[in-house]
Amino acid sequence: MRLKSVTISQYKNLKDFTLNFDGESFIDVFVGKNGTGKSNLFEALIEIFRHIVEYDREKEDLSFDYSLRYEIEGTETEIVWNAGGFRINGEERATIGETSLPDNVLIYYSGHNDRVAQLVQQYEETFRKRIKNADFSESRRFIGIGTEYKELLLAVLLMQPEANKARCFISQKLGIDKLGLQKPGTNDFTEPVVKLTLIRPGYARGIKFDVENNDENDRYWKPEGITKIFLDKLTNCVIKTPGGVTVNEGYFKTDDYYILYLDLGRIQKEFADVSAQDLFRQFDNLKTLGLLNEISIPLQLNSGVNASISHFSDGQFQSVYIYSIVELFKDRNCITLLDEPDSFLHPEWQFDFLKQVFEITDTAAKNNHVLMSSHSASTITAAHESVISLFEFDGNNVAVTKVKKADIISSLSAGLIAFSESEARLNIHHVLNNTSGGVLFTEGITDEMILETAWSKLYPEEKLSFEIQTAFSCGFLRNLMKDKTLYTGHPGRVFFSLFDFDEAHKDWNQLGVDVQTDPHQCLIKKQATRESYALLLPVPVDEPIRRQVINPHTGGNYGKNSLLTIELLFYGIDGLDEYFKVDTERTDGFIKFASDGQKITFARDVVPALDVEFFEIFRPMFEFIRSKCH
Repeated sequence: MRLKSVTISQYKNLKDFTLNFDGESFIDVFVGKNGTGKSNLFEALIEIFRHIVEYDREKEDLSFDYSLRYEIEGTETEIVWNAGGFRINGEERATIGETSLPDNVLIYYSGHNDRVAQLVQQYEETFRKRIKNADFSESRRFIGIGTEYKELLLAVLLMQPEANKARCFISQKLGIDKLGLQKPGTNDFTEPVVKLTLIRPGYARGIKFDVENNDENDRYWKPEGITKIFLDKLTNCVIKTPGGVTVNEGYFKTDDYYILYLDLGRIQKEFADVSAQDLFRQFDNLKTLGLLNEISIPLQLNSGVNASISHFSDGQFQSVYIYSIVELFKDRNCITLLDEPDSFLHPEWQFDFLKQVFEITDTAAKNNHVLMSSHSASTITAAHESVISLFEFDGNNVAVTKVKKADIISSLSAGLIAFSESEARLNIHHVLNNTSGGVLFTEGITDEMILETAWSKLYPEEKLSFEIQTAFSCGFLRNLMKDKTLYTGHPGRVFFSLFDFDEAHKDWNQLGVDVQTDPHQCLIKKQATRESYALLLPVPVDEPIRRQVINPHTGGNYGKNSLLTIELLFYGIDGLDEYFKVDTERTDGFIKFASDGQKITFARDVVPALDVEFFEIFRPMFEFIRSKCH
């Protein structure tokens, strides 16, 4: 299953909106500032698929026109809804009929977007109204995976055989050591068990459904059909005293509920011919009916703590949601919408989030097209840029474009994404482990952008022979260059660090002995026993910026009281006056860049348009770096 394109006439701020999916990856990641339409796209897709799936039954209209093109098992389908009528594969149609549709639309919502949750709930309420008794053969096409599914998802995966890849992944990720109940007074554990709590479902209102004998005729409030068959099979797995341990189990007539303990080994035998996805669907049917109140598996963590599935926080479990969902539904053709699934994760888990996606089996990748929105710098950093699309305003409309990952992070840094120190470390770790050769670290993202532009201007035919990588701050950069693990972990590599010629001078000054003392070339220090070079921005020969660094009376510099950031290297160029102003917080009349909020725009839009002559100041610095990287 793969989406090919979607066009939306108007849904909220998506007006005359078209999105083409032309990549080969089974996941597409959408990023963008708040209000650009990422969540609106997900909402619109839910509305579209719900309209298609429900139309023959409900004949409901939709408030906007759309066209949708997708491929299932090599066959492409185009559905157009316009002016209250369908055109399917070019033919006018009154119904959807036997048109090939996705088996499921899976929707994860983190809680940031109430509208997504409302749309899922509306479908579920409509679906429940069609359930007249426990014997229903239709399974839900739309499955909303909110936090209430945490227990069910995890339980079904842990019910799989011990060697199952998904079970191993979940156990490792969540630190699960063993399954079972600890025997009182010992360090021994029972066999793995599943604990179920069942309550009277909505269809079983009235005394005719009461449990009198609790036998196969009336137990579980007299279910019928496939529900009865499933519950009877579960009954075959009941264990009264797991490992000889006495537990509260059975039917509790006074409160009208069941607690069942199921032997996990018996479940695996009883459902040996049932896939994990079908097992999930059968438990989900119980949940849809209102029968399943709780499902849990007693376990012990690697830390020695006895716990159950409910022990894990939503943040912890978010790290395995995508794996769980896609793995469970790998045999079905699905669209999966993940609305900021990484939002509550620790940055380290965010950084690993997409790595686990690509551990999913080839079958899952073929059958399941995953669309994901994210605000996480760590997630975006770890992703291949071919799967990332940026939502931006183009005039009054929303446009989606493929741009370089660095540019995406740069764009989002202006008010949306700012690297924390932990994120910066993870980002650097990722770059170092996936590259070879020299690395030039900078204080910030705009330094990286401007240096990449400068290189392309000065050496248009030559590929960079070293990486340029953003750090977090001048203090972070200083500590990074002092950290011996940087060098022991990456022997043979050459590292450079570039500092602004301002208060960062005090950080630069701690990083070795002088090897270049001409500030117009750029001051350079080298650590005694390491191939590590600390650089200060080269000083222009022209006033007034030269005067902000070089003392005209002594010929020395002002050290940490100097004022030279990378943007000031472009001061005095015609047409750029608006970007600079006098620093009123100082008494020396020094010039500064006008606004931190304009740095991204300046680096992204203004600097690349300048002529090559304005980049010559960088050449001596680049020549030095080149000499050490060849």
